[in-house]
Amino acid sequence: MVKKILYTLALYSFLFYANSTPALAMDIYWRPANDNNTTYSQRPYATTNKVDIQVRVENAKTVEINSEEAIQIAGSDSDLWLLRDYLLKPGENTIKVKVEKYRYNGQNKKDSTETDDLRITVIDAPLSGSQRCFEAIGQSLPAFNKSVVLKVPKETAIVDHSNRSAWDQSVTILANSPQFNLNPDYIPLSPLYSIEAASPSYSLSNPGELTLKFDAAAGGTNNELITVLYALPSFQATSLQPSMLQRIGSYNLTTESITVPFSNTGFGHYMVVRTTKDFKDFYLRKTGGVDLEWARSYVVTLWSRGIMHPLATYQDGSPVPEEFFGLTNKSGQNELPVTRYEFISMLVNGFRLPFSPLSLQSHIFSDIQNLNIIEIQYIEAAVKAGWIPNTPTTDGKLLFHPGNPLTREQACVFMANAAGLPLKTPDQATSVLKTYFPNDYSSTYSWQRPHILACIQSGLITTTEQGYLEPNRTITRAEAARMVYTILQKTQKL
Repeated sequence: MVKKILYTLALYSFLFYANSTPALAMDIYWRPANDNNTTYSQRPYATTNKVDIQVRVENAKTVEINSEEAIQIAGSDSDLWLLRDYLLKPGENTIKVKVEKYRYNGQNKKDSTETDDLRITVIDAPLSGSQRCFEAIGQSLPAFNKSVVLKVPKETAIVDHSNRSAWDQSVTILANSPQFNLNPDYIPLSPLYSIEAASPSYSLSNPGELTLKFDAAAGGTNNELITVLYALPSFQATSLQPSMLQRIGSYNLTTESITVPFSNTGFGHYMVVRTTKDFKDFYLRKTGGVDLEWARSYVVTLWSRGIMHPLATYQDGSPVPEEFFGLTNKSGQNELPVTRYEFISMLVNGFRLPFSPLSLQSHIFSDIQNLNIIEIQYIEAAVKAGWIPNTPTTDGKLLFHPGNPLTREQACVFMANAAGLPLKTPDQATSVLKTYFPNDYSSTYSWQRPHILACIQSGLITTTEQGYLEPNRTITRAEAARMVYTILQKTQKL
């Protein structure tokens, strides 16, 4: 009898406790945002910072997730509540859920509150498949423990094809292992980073710069051969091929990071690599050709940084073999001159002079119509920056003569203007040049003498015969590489 009474009391006590303090009936799940191929789970680690959070709970009146209101899905009787596109921070995140529930105690309806939480750690490393989402462009977007840092000027916005502020200002940075094999000319030193706007047609109102970390151990000791490859955003990362990647001008090279310009249309794919390609031009001496071994470090460095490019064809129109850079003629006995256009393009690339797409009606020079739009942009950007002086008019037209060989005198004008070298007055420069180069200083234009003197004093151009400037001697492509390399180093642009 006593046992029966004790059992009855225990049963009533249990029922009373169960009714007064109901057991928590809530499950919290998450999955990467907009990823319908991934199921919801309670995994404690994530490689993305943008997630959809789902709560399964009965009799809920409202559900708040970290103080943001979730929506009920699949009907008013559903147990599922969802918060889409929630941004996590790198490292540990606590997802706190607060539920207002309907409770029934006999005939009386009574609301109650229940809470629970879930911890998710966002791995802050560029693992393959990782992504970082940003709601707006901001001035600095660091991702993967600053393995990628995109910086833009203040008040930069994402704009649409009409150059109006886009309704969606978000940016996504992804890291992936390359799904392709690079050709032997490159050794990958970083993941393939994809930087995307909400639409492929979006661009930036202002250009910025992108800094990428790389594997210093794999980079070797010759850092001058480290550069960045770029592919357009229209290419899918999973279907990229080596031919779709191009070298772009790189600078601020340290032992672990490198920086490249991020143009207005810079969204796309980036990867740090070390170049391994060499060219037979530097070994012609062994076969009786011209000795260009001295030019190797200048040419290969500028090539690896996307500042100088191999010659496509010889003067007779025949193609330059792929294993040659095109520093000499076919026989290898004579060096080829650099053209006015190529020298200007090297300076514009090296100094990262910004330019914008131009209409066909905006050409400054009348003799550049046969160039492509990028080549025209280089020339006209240099004109607007004051690097190229006005040439004499012919029938009211300005001429640039892009295909003409560049002379030493012309090169000095371009370089002094590009580097902003301090210039003497024409009279002061004439006095100095007359003293040291009496044999041919008079063959120079007086207004160009300050530029020539500045380049000589800066070590950008050398003289080989005492008393002679040789202002009208044409510059070879190898000499141009040395000049551009030197001026970029002096101005800290490499």
